[in-house]
Amino acid sequence: MIPVHRSTRFRDRRRLGGRLVGAATALGLAGLLAWALMLPPVNDAVLGDLPRDLHDFARMCEGESEESGEPFPRAASYQPQDAGRPHPWVAIEDDWAAHSSSGTDTKEPVDRNHEPAPESVQLVMCSKVSGSVPGTEISCSYTSGPLGYGPVTQTVEFSRGEYTVSVFEARDGELVANRTLRGASKVQCAQFVAAEESEPRYTTPEWKAYADLAADLHASS
Repeated sequence: MIPVHRSTRFRDRRRLGGRLVGAATALGLAGLLAWALMLPPVNDAVLGDLPRDLHDFARMCEGESEESGEPFPRAASYQPQDAGRPHPWVAIEDDWAAHSSSGTDTKEPVDRNHEPAPESVQLVMCSKVSGSVPGTEISCSYTSGPLGYGPVTQTVEFSRGEYTVSVFEARDGELVANRTLRGASKVQCAQFVAAEESEPRYTTPEWKAYADLAADLHASS
């Protein structure tokens, strides 16, 4: 019988094929990982949260007056010593982004297209009502009757609000300052209120009040 020897070239081709398959598998896994990192939830879990909407910053106002809620590790860095650099900010009232600025605005942005990009925000102002300005209270009566006619069924007090504003760095939640602001000076009865509503209502700070606060922080840094 003539001995048969397995071709060395055949064995080399098998090894080469195995290496190619292995390389292709590795490249496929790398591509899958890169694709997964592009998904916002995965990206945030690995690299830290990136704010994607101004309302996202509301979570930073869930703590006590001098304690920030969860910050955004990939938010813009606050550099107070850089006097030539604007410091975009957002003001949160009742879990809502009530006002914002790119840091260079001279008046309130007219729409979302003129608001600062969420990832550019450096300062978050958490505004919480602490009471009312004495002497500004008015009592307003309401009826549940049709077209506003009928006996008074509830009374609601309106006044000029007074607010404690805690300013935090968006990236790390560090407290920058605590200030007191007042709501708009014009106090008037609302046209409608919710049925059985009895809690007092307060005017809220206007955009300029927050802008002046940001400018004061910038000037004193």
